[in-house]
Amino acid sequence: MATSVFDTHSARQSVGSTGSGSRRHSLLSTDGRAGIQYDYANAWGARGDKLSRWRRAYLASDTGDSSGVQSTSLALPDESRFTTCMAMSEDQSLLAAGSGSYDTNMFFVQSLDDQLDVKASFASKFPIYSLAFKGDLLMAGTDRNTSVLYKVDRARLLGYAVENSIDAAQGVDGPLVRCVGTYKNKAAKSIDIAAPGSHIPTKRVACVEFAPAFASGSGWPPSSVAPNSELFLSALGGVVNIWDATRNQQALRVEKVSAQPVCRATWSAQAPATLVAAAGFDGVISILDLRRRGKAVAWRTAQPEAAFGAWLGGDGYSSAGACINDVAWSPFVPYWLATGGEGGSVRVWDLRYAAADGAAVATLRHPTNHGAIRSLAWSATHADLLSTGTSDKSWWLHSLRADDVASGALPSVQAAVIADKRSADDIGSVVALHAKGSSFYTLSSCGDLYAHRVTPSALAGATASRITGDDMQGASESTGDMQGETVLERDMKSVEAAVSARDLKGAAEVVLNVVQRLRADSAGDSDEHPILRHADSIKRLCDLFKAKPRIKHTSWALPPAAVALSSGLLADSTSIAAESEPVTASDASPSAALKDFASDLAYVAYGLPPDFPLESTASRQPVVWQALEQLNMANLRIRLGRLVETADRAGDTGSVPTDADGRPLWKSIVDRERQIMQYAKAEPALFDARLLRAVVKLVLPHDCIAGLTLGLGICQAYLSNQRLHEQRGDAESESVSCTMLDALVHVLLFPTVFDTDTSAGSAADSSDSAMAARPVLVPNVQMVRERISECLAACPEAVFEMVRLEISIQETVLKGGEQKAVAEDIVRIVQRHAKSVRVLLENTGEPEQRMHIQIHAQYPATTTLSASAVRLYLNSLLSTRGYDEHLVNSQWWRVAPAAVPADAGHVIGSDIGWLSSFPLARMLNRQTASAIVPRMQRQIDVVLATIKKEPLGLEPRLYRDTLLKVARVTLLMRSDQHLSFVVDVASKNKETGETLTTRQTVSTAIDSSVLADAFDSIGSAFLMLLEALTRHSSHRDAFKRAASEALPLYESLSQLLESQRNVRDPTDMLKSRMMAVRKYLRKLEHYANGQQPSGQQ
Repeated sequence: MATSVFDTHSARQSVGSTGSGSRRHSLLSTDGRAGIQYDYANAWGARGDKLSRWRRAYLASDTGDSSGVQSTSLALPDESRFTTCMAMSEDQSLLAAGSGSYDTNMFFVQSLDDQLDVKASFASKFPIYSLAFKGDLLMAGTDRNTSVLYKVDRARLLGYAVENSIDAAQGVDGPLVRCVGTYKNKAAKSIDIAAPGSHIPTKRVACVEFAPAFASGSGWPPSSVAPNSELFLSALGGVVNIWDATRNQQALRVEKVSAQPVCRATWSAQAPATLVAAAGFDGVISILDLRRRGKAVAWRTAQPEAAFGAWLGGDGYSSAGACINDVAWSPFVPYWLATGGEGGSVRVWDLRYAAADGAAVATLRHPTNHGAIRSLAWSATHADLLSTGTSDKSWWLHSLRADDVASGALPSVQAAVIADKRSADDIGSVVALHAKGSSFYTLSSCGDLYAHRVTPSALAGATASRITGDDMQGASESTGDMQGETVLERDMKSVEAAVSARDLKGAAEVVLNVVQRLRADSAGDSDEHPILRHADSIKRLCDLFKAKPRIKHTSWALPPAAVALSSGLLADSTSIAAESEPVTASDASPSAALKDFASDLAYVAYGLPPDFPLESTASRQPVVWQALEQLNMANLRIRLGRLVETADRAGDTGSVPTDADGRPLWKSIVDRERQIMQYAKAEPALFDARLLRAVVKLVLPHDCIAGLTLGLGICQAYLSNQRLHEQRGDAESESVSCTMLDALVHVLLFPTVFDTDTSAGSAADSSDSAMAARPVLVPNVQMVRERISECLAACPEAVFEMVRLEISIQETVLKGGEQKAVAEDIVRIVQRHAKSVRVLLENTGEPEQRMHIQIHAQYPATTTLSASAVRLYLNSLLSTRGYDEHLVNSQWWRVAPAAVPADAGHVIGSDIGWLSSFPLARMLNRQTASAIVPRMQRQIDVVLATIKKEPLGLEPRLYRDTLLKVARVTLLMRSDQHLSFVVDVASKNKETGETLTTRQTVSTAIDSSVLADAFDSIGSAFLMLLEALTRHSSHRDAFKRAASEALPLYESLSQLLESQRNVRDPTDMLKSRMMAVRKYLRKLEHYANGQQPSGQQ
């Protein structure tokens, strides 16, 4: 193998007049016929028959569009003038060209701003007839039935730093291109000896191509192939070979496609990338599905023998059955396939339908083209543009269009040439054609390389305009021209034309102005947001400016066997998407295929095609990103408004509201959760609090966690905006104040501690001797939200922390588990939340404000406005026997407010705003009196009774638990007020077995003297127990064990006293209680330290 490498400087050719080695042409025709110039810009005008008009006009002239296409040419230094193939690098401005010469036969050209420059050339051992580029790998097909793999040092080739080179270790003297593998292809039969037939045997590898990325779980490639292996195909004779580049001994798969040579085989780049299209001399197109076991052919056109015979010697230019030279998959629509060959026309196939009698869904042929189609390529930017290279040295760019027809009529698909160029040479054909970006690269058989950049002027008339005055509802009446066109209509058409020309920057600038003008439109007396009045205009802009989603491979399938048989296809054709329920053609008639193709063409051709790289364009051009964000925000605002309206209409029927596809509306909102939170922060004026409340309210009944999470995100967005405006000192800070979220917070925390407790009743029961005399406030919605607004004004962070608490509690409850374990988790969550709120209150707000909103961080039950969270927390304390915690927390629902005149009951912020004034107090106090106080009293009585009988008869844990509970109730009660209830108590008569019900009076408090005596008695008994442990002579670690029992109580009581140090204006009773606990701690300290107190008896 020859590996000589030309010096990159000496290999460069300075051809023509340009200093960069390229020559630029504005008009490449050389025969001098001026004739009638073809009007490319108006090829799709409104007057006359479009197809007939452009045919008549173009027959008179073969000149190209001088302004629509800018072409650059370069003569390759191929002395044999026998160039055969070309390949382009996907991620670099580099292309490779091959030649059938035995001398210099491989050339590397850099294309920078459409300027072509030869970077290097070299001579391989055999002539090259096909090329494929992927990364730094280059595959070449030779005339010795062999494929050769090269590794290209692209960094050095393009003049980058040596350290970026793949061969940096070899230094600058290493080869630019080196052979790394050879692969011997198999043919269907020996081709060394010519056999009777319609073609001359050849060992030329007609095509090579690297495989695209395969979809995971597609069933191909086999598990024996390493994940990082490169796969490629090669065609020799009528056989397609599939290779693993890491193994060159045997092909992975050998598929016989035809008895005659295959001219072109190509992978489908769309997922799952297991389809290969192949065609050749027999004029038959075959689709291989590599997932199929056995024969891989899954779709095939019939071979019309008469048409083939007509091509050989009959009359006319019948393209059916003629040799097919090239095949190309659409990069945007996975089931479109284009073929071109000796018949001189291009045929487009819809693979969802059987190819009945060889009928394609569209046929393209230029009337002045009398040569064969040598190569073709779909546009990389437009789904409706297809270019061809012919044997009469011409390049054509065709535009497909589906005409609008009346309902029920058969649609028509037409094509027009919007640009063309002809080679300057007198002989030669276009042997290779590639599309990249907005440029098309062609290579002639004589070594002329061209770069054709299609300009916006050529594309201006390619796409039909869909903007009409009827679409501009609510538009300004001011006109922009004499035809009465509105300013909005003119701007919309400008966006349409710019997007059609892929001038996204220009389109984005107009979009920003249009959206800003629509949002500021104050026309009309309605309270409706201005953007809603222009919903159709926004939708039209979105259709234009937003890339359509990629067409999934599970959404379509090749026709089933029944359809294939009726249309002359193979009997074993099957669906390629067995893992899903794809959409298949139920009607295999040509009219059905044409109808669907026309519909798809109208969809993908307007605006940006599916999977267009819009994000990469936006990352390079900030104005495009800004326009996309503005359109996304406006569109989301419109969608959310309509969702809310739909839900309101469905609310009357009681059914779950759904969208047009039958999907629940709340799921659509959850899918856009991140967008809603992001845009609520970016544009609070567009996403007002009223709308957001309605949106969250739609989600909460169906997915509580998702609704709370969405609401919390919205709250955080408003808080960020408020803090930002406060830092800047903006006068508009009130427009983004968190107090505007009172209704949203009410929904998130409903029912709040202020709402009417419907389960317990809003009026006082006659049996509640204390509560019956106390006024209970039954607030309306406005009063509740005013109260919430006060909390938001005082410390919004604390309120939003309450929403976070609600999420944690709901997650814990939904997770489930053992009842006691769930209750313990809830207690821990609420207590952790109380610590967070305490920190927030200390860092924000004034103390008077904090007291005013009745949040006492030391008492967790008061640190949330959610009545559900309060009740769950207190019920969990009951389940975990946290009676002391329940007593000290529920006291705030017993503190009696000062007397307030009856007519002042609606005033929020007065004394009537205390927790005890609201309906929840009735339920909590009844629970305290009927369950908590009796149980704690019973626990104290049991311990005291046991001590009286046997002072050392209890476990140390029971002493500690009871002492700590008594101490907490003694020190943490801030009010001696208590309430009494008359309750029904059921008991069973032991003699008769009857259940008797008696009425008893219960209280919400335990007498303070009872608690003091209990603390002294139990405390003394615990000290006696510790003393007994220290005097246990048989245990060497007696003092250590006593310390282990005393230390937990000592630490807990110390922390309790420390928490009371900062109490403002403590009462004399509290001081005496603290003194008693402090004295007890001094006695306990010696045991906690492992010492015996002096003088201890």
